[in-house]
Amino acid sequence: MQDKVTSIGIMLVGGAVILGWLFPSHNGTHQTGVNSKAAYAAPASTPFATMGYRPDFSCSADHSKDSIATMLCENSEAARHELMFDQTYYALRQLVGKDGWKSLKQEVMADDAVLGECLDSTQQPGAQNIPLADPACYIAHMDALTDKYKARLTGVPLEEANRPIDEHIALQQNLIDLGFLTQAQRADGVYGEGTRAAITKWQQANTTSPADGFISDADAEQIASMAAKLPPPVGQQQAEPTPQSAGATSHPNNQSNSSMWLILFAALVSGGFFYYKKTKQNKLFDETRSLVSDEIFKQKLNLQISRNQKITQDIYGTLKTDLWVREIGYFIQTRIDGLINAKISNVKDRAQLRAYAINLVEQVSADPLPVHVPINPYVSDPTVFDIRMNPFDYEQHCALLLKHSGWDAHATQKSGDQGADVIARKGNVRIVVQCKLYAGTVGNDAVQQAFAAQKFQGAQGAIVATNSTFSQSARQAAAATGVLLVHHTQLCGAAEDLYRHAAQTHPFL
Repeated sequence: MQDKVTSIGIMLVGGAVILGWLFPSHNGTHQTGVNSKAAYAAPASTPFATMGYRPDFSCSADHSKDSIATMLCENSEAARHELMFDQTYYALRQLVGKDGWKSLKQEVMADDAVLGECLDSTQQPGAQNIPLADPACYIAHMDALTDKYKARLTGVPLEEANRPIDEHIALQQNLIDLGFLTQAQRADGVYGEGTRAAITKWQQANTTSPADGFISDADAEQIASMAAKLPPPVGQQQAEPTPQSAGATSHPNNQSNSSMWLILFAALVSGGFFYYKKTKQNKLFDETRSLVSDEIFKQKLNLQISRNQKITQDIYGTLKTDLWVREIGYFIQTRIDGLINAKISNVKDRAQLRAYAINLVEQVSADPLPVHVPINPYVSDPTVFDIRMNPFDYEQHCALLLKHSGWDAHATQKSGDQGADVIARKGNVRIVVQCKLYAGTVGNDAVQQAFAAQKFQGAQGAIVATNSTFSQSARQAAAATGVLLVHHTQLCGAAEDLYRHAAQTHPFL
């Protein structure tokens, strides 16, 4: 509702400006000598703090289940400190480059856990019993995190991070006015990828120093100076009256006035249509985001369990997140994309909602599991590879891969086939496969078993497929026997190679 009132106000003010421009004689105090450039620059000098600070996410969505987000949308000072942290974080993000983004984000997410101390469990208003967040505690923790990450910055990145948030917002607006950022970009002081690209483009066009995407103090002065020299927008420029126009004011031309009214009416109708279309688009966007949030929070426990199962550590203590990343993609594809695509047709809005969903999944799944919730035991499924599946299901998985590739394949389950876990046939060509679901390295025993099975079955080829790697002795044995060693994802390609080789060497098969 507030956005609607604001838009109507803008339309009315715009209409008034057009009327004042079309009919200056209606204003008895109209001064032709007013400096229009000074009038244009005046709103830009209004401090951002007088309008209140907003966090770096939209407050129009339902954050009732997120105490921190609710507090940031209601407390301008807390939002300001969050933006101050964002300045440092995005400066450090630009410094480490894309290769360092993932580890930096993981570090920040780990540090964010301390914000749980700012939730007051004794104050849980409403039916959902969501604890309130303490703004003073949040500000103290965010300032500490800001100082921690700022300690890694030096030189121009540190100059940028130390700049007041209002100046960052003003500089972003300057880049918008200068055409290096689009008019659709909101100046919020957060220097994401779009802003960094705009800064780099400005540096390439206006400085001789390396275009590193950071705004130094000297760059900031030059950007502000260039923006101040811009002419005022069309409609705010005032021309000096000519003798002819001064004499004509006492005898207005009715036909000219009628044309002006028609132009004004057409402009207002066009503005009204644009406002209606934009309002409808924004409403659908907000409704869809609420649906996405509801679905993610409904699945919160399942996401927590899945994250707990999918993120593991290797023997060196390094977190392995590949399975969890794929799980997020699967969840978004099966549970979220349908909600977005059913209501949103704009490609950019779809991408923005999808990014929002991924971030929210990361947030809610990172919460610790309730101590009373048991983790569902894993159930082996031959149609889906998992390191925890039982060995026979792995053999069936390999057989299914070959079936989908056009082979008549089946798993033997040690039924007297002399070491062949899978036997596959295409036309008159037969192959045998040894399937090894290993956590370690596959040795040459598997190669010997596959070679023996090939001879026993009279097959034209043998393969050892595994989820792991092969030892040097296994590779030497394979070279001597002609057995192919592959990862199971390469199984179908290796089988086709054997088929083509058999067809070339034995054309009458």
